[in-house]
Amino acid sequence: MAEIVLSPLLQVVFEKLASRVLREVADRCGFKDEIQKLQRALRMIQAVLEDAKERQATDKALNLWLSELKEVAYDADDLLEEFSLEAMLQEIDNSFTEQMSNIVPSLKPFITYLRKLPELTQIRERLDVLLEERSFFKLKEKVGDKDMKRGQKRETGSFVIESEVIGREEDKEKIIEMLLLNTERSSNSTTRVVSIIPMVGLGGIGKTTLAQTVYNDERVMRNFELRMWVCVNDDFSVRKIVNLMIESATRGRCDDLLGMDVLQFQLRDLLFERRYLLVLDDVWNEDEDEWDKLKILLKFGAYGSKVIVTTRSAKVAGIIGTASSHHLKGLSDDDCWALFKQRAFAHGQEDYPYLVQIGKQIVKKCGGVPLAAKTLGSLMRFKREPEEWLSVQESDLWNVCEKENGILPVLRLSYSHLPSNLKGCFMYCSIFPKNYVIKRDMLIHLRIAEGLIQPTEERKSLDDIGNEYFNDLMWMLFFEDVKKNDVGDLTECKIHDLIHDLAKSVAGEEYFVFEHGCMSRNLAKLRYVSVVCDSGSCTIPEALYEAKKLRTLILLYPKGDLGEIPTKLFSSFRYLRALDLGNCGIKRVQSTISSLKYLRYLNLSNTLMEILPESICSLHNLQVLNLLGCADLIDLPRGLARLGKLRHLIINGCERLTRLPAGIFKLIHLQTLPLFIVAHETNNLRENANLGELKRLQLKGELTIRKLENVKKSFVANANLKEKNLHSLELSWGDDHEGLNLNMNNDSLCKMGEIVLECLQPPPKLKSLTLKGYPGICFPRWMSTLRLPGLTKLDLINCKRCENLPTLGKLPFLEIIHMRGMDAVKNIGSQFYGEDSRILFGSLKELTLIDFPNLERWWSISGGEEFPSLVKLTINKCPKLMIMPKFSSLRHLELHNCHETILRLAVNITSLSVLIIDVFTGQLSILDNLLQNNVHLMSLTISSCPNLRCIPSSLGNLVSLKSLTICWCEELLSLPPQLENLTCLQSLEISECHSLSALPQSIDGLISLKYLSIENCSNIRSLPIGLQHLSSLEHLTIMYCPSLVSLPTDWHDLSMLRSLCILCCPELSSLPESIKHVTTLQNLEIHGCTGLNVLPEWIANLSLLRSLAISDCPNMTSLPDGLQCLSNLQRLSIQECPRLEEHCKKNIDKDWPKIAHIAHIYIGSPEVRKENVASSSLR
Repeated sequence: MAEIVLSPLLQVVFEKLASRVLREVADRCGFKDEIQKLQRALRMIQAVLEDAKERQATDKALNLWLSELKEVAYDADDLLEEFSLEAMLQEIDNSFTEQMSNIVPSLKPFITYLRKLPELTQIRERLDVLLEERSFFKLKEKVGDKDMKRGQKRETGSFVIESEVIGREEDKEKIIEMLLLNTERSSNSTTRVVSIIPMVGLGGIGKTTLAQTVYNDERVMRNFELRMWVCVNDDFSVRKIVNLMIESATRGRCDDLLGMDVLQFQLRDLLFERRYLLVLDDVWNEDEDEWDKLKILLKFGAYGSKVIVTTRSAKVAGIIGTASSHHLKGLSDDDCWALFKQRAFAHGQEDYPYLVQIGKQIVKKCGGVPLAAKTLGSLMRFKREPEEWLSVQESDLWNVCEKENGILPVLRLSYSHLPSNLKGCFMYCSIFPKNYVIKRDMLIHLRIAEGLIQPTEERKSLDDIGNEYFNDLMWMLFFEDVKKNDVGDLTECKIHDLIHDLAKSVAGEEYFVFEHGCMSRNLAKLRYVSVVCDSGSCTIPEALYEAKKLRTLILLYPKGDLGEIPTKLFSSFRYLRALDLGNCGIKRVQSTISSLKYLRYLNLSNTLMEILPESICSLHNLQVLNLLGCADLIDLPRGLARLGKLRHLIINGCERLTRLPAGIFKLIHLQTLPLFIVAHETNNLRENANLGELKRLQLKGELTIRKLENVKKSFVANANLKEKNLHSLELSWGDDHEGLNLNMNNDSLCKMGEIVLECLQPPPKLKSLTLKGYPGICFPRWMSTLRLPGLTKLDLINCKRCENLPTLGKLPFLEIIHMRGMDAVKNIGSQFYGEDSRILFGSLKELTLIDFPNLERWWSISGGEEFPSLVKLTINKCPKLMIMPKFSSLRHLELHNCHETILRLAVNITSLSVLIIDVFTGQLSILDNLLQNNVHLMSLTISSCPNLRCIPSSLGNLVSLKSLTICWCEELLSLPPQLENLTCLQSLEISECHSLSALPQSIDGLISLKYLSIENCSNIRSLPIGLQHLSSLEHLTIMYCPSLVSLPTDWHDLSMLRSLCILCCPELSSLPESIKHVTTLQNLEIHGCTGLNVLPEWIANLSLLRSLAISDCPNMTSLPDGLQCLSNLQRLSIQECPRLEEHCKKNIDKDWPKIAHIAHIYIGSPEVRKENVASSSLR
């Protein structure tokens, strides 16, 4: 049964009823009494709401009463929104408040309000009915948000049947290793620190079971004199925990009447100088004060005592853990299947082989959660008909697993612990399909648009509150696969399949995902909908237009082009708060979009439109306008400043925009403006935004300012950036945004550029700074001091006149520096490092120098200790560089198009794991020493070294090498026989080595090789026999080898080969017959092999083949009969084979029956695609 969550919605209604504007309207229009009656009714209902919420799960009639109450609240919210909108329009059209006090006021607002009065009365009467029905349920008044149902507590003990525990051996050993690790004494002999090890994971993931297996392990039992198990649950009472610890230690009953002082002394006596293990199972408490009270009592034990805490909350783990948390991941499908079998097939599965394949598909629903596997196994135990199993396979988990000890009731405990504000936000996640990647900002913006996030007393912004809500749900593990951007901010996440099932089980009928043609049975109640577009369409289902109360509409995975927004949308969905049509190929937005007057969130990202209608500026409630990636957009509406509530104008990637409309500064709530374009002074500045408009805006996040060359007067340049909450800033000059089209010899441009950049000092918390095309000679003072202490990333691109680099050595958090196109820099020295030479670039991990044509010397000033943390160094196009520092910690080195002296300087580096040498014209005699000094290399690339004749034998010393790439080395004659020593090598690529006539026979020593590619080596006539021993090989590609006449004859041992591609080898006349033994092959591609006349019959042996592509083989005339035996073959492509194409015409020619079973067929230039039910089931 879905839970009705009303608190956030009622809060919105209360705030609207109490608004100043509505009070004035009610006074003037004579319905003040009606508003007061509505408020009273809502207050009386709210008083008993807590009791109703707690009882709704067990009282169906009460649940229906709450459902009706929610419908009334929605309708009240919609009506009051209309009142607010009308008032806003009146104020915009010349101060509504003033107008109502005029001697002869306008009648229009009065008429509008009076017309709505019957609807208001009707809503109040509906509430009155609900108020009368309240007495039937005997609801009591309660205070606070006590959502946790006490009857849902679970009790656990330490007993476990270890033979039934599957797939946790590695986790068990890690925990035991932590437990047996000796804890060192503190330097303060009077202080004892108890090691607390948190185990974190979803409900049902197996935390308790793992703790039980560890608790009962013989090694653990021997190591600890005393072991105690306490099941905590949500009631974190220190007295209760102490009581249970004593009971567990003594195996006796503890007197409940004892005072806390007596209990503490009893516990002290039990623990004193004894090494103990305490398990606190199922902990929810986040109150640090309560934890501190308990920690004091835990210090009575001996050194080496340990505490294991199992919890669903990463926040709890962060508060109490003294050791790193152990995050419990899901089990593999095989382990889940083993658990499922224990329950579903009590006497073995041999009698029911027809159910096994269905069962394995059912197990995939578990998402690696053991309790889900057990629950589903128990459910299927007495079902033996395939139809029953198929029904479960095709159903949502929340429809089939509702028993008390099943997985969803256990997961619902996590939901029950959420406060009401987070419950509504969690339910909203149910409108996304499973495995959907949710953008954090999008989710927060949508929740704000729907009123699920309300202001708090702390006066935080709605976005900050929304971010807190997101983090709270993340800490409770409702989100997974969380990703961060370059500056460490969370950007996206997914929802675990079982958590998604939980969201659907608690969400009501107002939430729905339209996919696979399935439509809601109650369209009238739909409020929040996403439409998953199928593979060929981008349309809104016709039936959906009946959902007249829709508030959210999101189109997901659109494939086609919508062209323009359907006009029916504007008339059918007038209550929309959020509309997401991103990626829908929209070319035009109609002016009638202004009818969506409730709209707060509009996503038109990655669409094809060139302009937006001016009428969009009539959407006075709009908070978010997302135009990300609208590369064809050339202009924004001139009335944009009328969108007074706009908080986020997202215009990244709008590359054709050349101006922003004037009046941006009027958008006082604007927080996100990622792109600002400075207007040229010859343009009409009254219509275009100038840099000074940024001064008044309180922007956050990222900001790019382009065309700074258009700033001609210094007083215009002050944008007050240092007062903004920016984490990323890009400043660029020039039409190409990189300054390459600027006249760098223009002294006035240079001088003004320096003034402008000095004025654009960023905020001190900035994390990422990029300068492109800066025309000045000197960098500003704020770059050469510690005014950017939080900077982590710096890009300097095409600052061609700068003679010195800024002083950066003392920036404490700087991790990445990327510099390119610094033509005037000749030396890197003390000005770059700074005066204090003790610790320089302490956090720098990655440094790139590209296109420094005049750089000669890169000095060291502290004996090679300037870059203690540097891991990756790239030097490219620095032809004059002859001196550089030593690097003690370097792991990744790339040298491109530099003087060979740089290679000699690099010889002293001994810590490399990745080395790339590219565009060196010498014979690389120093390469031998470089390889000898870096025996731990894991990846080596040698490219565009035209005079390199041989690879030194020291290559064989690189026993850890996993990847070797050699390309564009025209004079290379051979590879060393020591190649056979590279037993860890997994990838070998050789291309454009035209003097190479053969690979060494010792290639058979590459026992770990998975990927082998030989491309455009015109002298290779055959491949070595040793190829047949590459038993780990998975992908073999041979391309553009015109002299190749044969392949090795024996392929028996290539038991892992999955892909074979042979392209443009015209002298190859046949394929070795032993390829038929490579039954693992899934992909076979043959292109440009004019010597091949036939595809052999033995291809029928390749039973796992899924894709076959044949192209530019003009002499091939027919397909083998064995093709029709390849039941797994899903894709066949035949291109530029005219004789073969003639024989494969659909339903006509002789070869068609051989391929009729294949799902996707592409023959000739036009696509011939055939889908049939039988073959599609093989996908």
